[in-house]
Amino acid sequence: MKSDLVEVCILGKTVGLKGALKLHNRSDFIEQYKKGAKFYDKFGNLFSIKSYEPSNSLVIFDGYESIEEAKGLVNKVLYRTLEDTKKSCKLKKDEYFYFDIIDSMVYEDGTLLGKINDILEVGAGFLFSIETDQDLVKNNLSKQFYIPYQDNFIIKVDISNKRIDVKNSMNILLNS
Repeated sequence: MKSDLVEVCILGKTVGLKGALKLHNRSDFIEQYKKGAKFYDKFGNLFSIKSYEPSNSLVIFDGYESIEEAKGLVNKVLYRTLEDTKKSCKLKKDEYFYFDIIDSMVYEDGTLLGKINDILEVGAGFLFSIETDQDLVKNNLSKQFYIPYQDNFIIKVDISNKRIDVKNSMNILLNS
């Protein structure tokens, strides 16, 4: 599989006789599912959308216009290139793609706290899952902790340098 791909959906059961499949979106950008949009499976096979019905999340792909052809796509995970994702998904101010945040180093007052290894969606917000820096773990601090993606914790996000500056987060680590 190409290394510049990001998972965006899983195809569910077939619906009707014309090759429609239930699309289970795994991204925050429903607008990327439109006629002509290109996706890949883990083997690099290309799939192009023939039609998409957002009200019931049904998709038909070029070359899979019958129930028999579409059945072979059930449970298939589809991916998009990072470039296509960035082109088709418009971000608002202070929004970032997960793939731009994951592996970012987290600093508080110049001290490296650790590296973001996951982002969890909880309630109305997000938590950065932090793998604590080994120098801090050697001082008997937790191997992992969480920082809320909120203004009272996040000072600056620099995706070009994979660096996030935070405040009030060392206390979270100390109490984890």
